[in-house]
Amino acid sequence: MRSVRRSAGTALGSGGASAVLGAGAIVLWIVTVRDAVFAHMGQIGLVSVLGRTYFVGLALAAVAFAIELLRERIHEGRLLALTIVLVLYLFGTACAIEPVASLTSSWVHAGYVQYVFAHGKPLENYNAEFSWPGSFSLGAVVISFMGQSNALDLLRWFPLVIELLYLAPLVAIARASGVSRRTQWLGIALFYATNWIYQDYFSPQAINFLFFLAVIAVVLTGWAPVQRAQADHVDRLRDRLGSWRSVASFERLRGADAATSWTANQVLGVFVVLSLLFLASAASHQLTPYAIFLALIACLASRRLGRPELIGVVFCLAVGWLSLGASNFWFGHLSLIFGSIGQLGSSIGSNVSNRVTGSASHRLIVDVRILITAALFGLAALGAARRAATSRTLELLVAAPFVLFAVQNYGGEGLLRVALLSGPFAALLAASAILPEREGPIRPILADVRLGRHPRALLGIAVGVVLFSFAVTTTVVRGGNDAYESFSTGELAAVNYVYAHIPAGKKLAIVAPYLPLGQRDVGAIKIYTATGNATTFVQLGKIRHRLIKVRASYVILNDAQKEWGLIVAGYKPGWQNALERALIRNDGYRVAFKSRDLTATVLFLAKGK
Repeated sequence: MRSVRRSAGTALGSGGASAVLGAGAIVLWIVTVRDAVFAHMGQIGLVSVLGRTYFVGLALAAVAFAIELLRERIHEGRLLALTIVLVLYLFGTACAIEPVASLTSSWVHAGYVQYVFAHGKPLENYNAEFSWPGSFSLGAVVISFMGQSNALDLLRWFPLVIELLYLAPLVAIARASGVSRRTQWLGIALFYATNWIYQDYFSPQAINFLFFLAVIAVVLTGWAPVQRAQADHVDRLRDRLGSWRSVASFERLRGADAATSWTANQVLGVFVVLSLLFLASAASHQLTPYAIFLALIACLASRRLGRPELIGVVFCLAVGWLSLGASNFWFGHLSLIFGSIGQLGSSIGSNVSNRVTGSASHRLIVDVRILITAALFGLAALGAARRAATSRTLELLVAAPFVLFAVQNYGGEGLLRVALLSGPFAALLAASAILPEREGPIRPILADVRLGRHPRALLGIAVGVVLFSFAVTTTVVRGGNDAYESFSTGELAAVNYVYAHIPAGKKLAIVAPYLPLGQRDVGAIKIYTATGNATTFVQLGKIRHRLIKVRASYVILNDAQKEWGLIVAGYKPGWQNALERALIRNDGYRVAFKSRDLTATVLFLAKGK
């Protein structure tokens, strides 16, 4: 009996406990997905259909990760497996529960891919996104390889797949960041646990974030700072000031302050590969090439890039594409590109204050999103003060994207993109607040904290609590808009009905852009949105007037638009039913289609009206 107990204890001590907890988390995730009922989703979104099994399973995953992270002998394979379990919970749950892909933009991008596949080129003068068609062309190549004619099969599970693809460059960045092995894995887990920013749907920005991570991973892996002789206490301040003055020196630009183990041919090969990535990014996204440009400047300034040639290449390609490839966009619209320079108050308003509106549940979701982002960056600031380092590369990489926020004209999503681009590096610094590196020529600002007689147990509790708290919060706020951003099969059936019956050149009208709409007939069917866009709050009385004025052949009314009106726009309950009755009784519309689950209604304008 004693031998059995001893062998069991040995198994648990060698990783059995984390393995059992991880397996239990996977089982509970499967139970959660099986039992969730999409039709029961409430105003707080995805979390309203998740049972206790989800949160118990997430707790098991966090505890397993903490146990494995602080084991005396670290096992990176198990940490990788537990990180994947965490990714499954945070980014795979909605994919599994929601019957079709969420977010209208993902369906619109599928339509762009289908157009490029069918015509071999983008549609000119259609919209700004088609001026950066690289990712849509890549999508057309992928679906052609798959033997498909559209990208619809890619939409639903794309967020989970792309988040898993981010894992490889994240691991490479963490290993080259100068933090300890435990801090590396905790930083990766914290990045996923705080990544509520829903930019991983089927979109150019999701692909370009992968490009961004890959570029930084290659640069940090390839170059390391040249170690200087340690200065004594008296000369340390003078030495540090001298190091900052050397940032723009000729020696720094010649590569004297950064070393690489690669041969000249390997460096040349990396240069060519990264240049191709720069070209792909410049041709597929408005913002990411400039984020790469700023990040490379940060690497050069912190001695993690040998020479500035890569900076010049990415800048020339980005500006060159904007000047030539995207000329249809900027011609006559220069104010859209440069109009926000220096207008920080306007950028903050469109990114923060304009979003804190709507019902109490919606304002709560927005407030918590702001708080979780502030908590991550606050913890990162603490980590920067607690850690020793060979360079301040992570700190500069956190700060660099915020330059974009001051000069960008990217609408209300600009701050979201900036926070996402800074997120991986902020997460590594946040992990350093808990597990700081204490050795390095750059000494910590804050002294080490004594944790008493059981430091490993206290650290384990801290890791588990922080990771679980962030993960639960991200679950709530990431899916907080799913009441109107996710769709049923009935809503998709209504859209497909319209596509099957509306003649080319006719108008389809909707109240707000919340439908699985745009995946086909790009440019052939005119889609009119009565509210203009998702953040335009139009008085309810004007909605019907606008719909009548455009004389749309079809009008689609659905649950997602109804929920948007209640949650965000502040319309009264029953507003959509009243609008439907008015259009039928007074304005010549008739019911053409009702979905079987009664989540969508299609109205058509009768002849002669």
